Amino acid sequence: MRRQIVTVRGNAVELSSTQYRLASLFFANVGRVLSRDHIYAMVWGRELHTLTRTIDSHVSRLRVLLDIEEPNGFRLQPVYKSGYRLLRLQDETPQEREAA
Repeated sequence: MRRQIVTVRGNAVELSSTQYRLASLFFANVGRVLSRDHIYAMVWGRELHTLTRTIDSHVSRLRVLLDIEEPNGFRLQPVYKSGYRLLRLQDETPQEREAA
């Protein structure tokens, strides 16, 4: 398995190829809701046929590895019955801040 090195707040962080593809997808689509089906197709290269916690597990781990949290200017939020959205907090509208 190929690993990728990214820099987070000045520190080198090693990501698996799957984690790197997932992070790239979110950061290339900041502010957009990405459906679970789309995430699965783009990261794992196949259709999502059953309900799985794979995406949730990978997103949770990615939050920790990349230090994705509000004090650092980002929020990776679940979108009910849809998927996930990465928000850059300075781009957030007041309505989005209240809804979070």
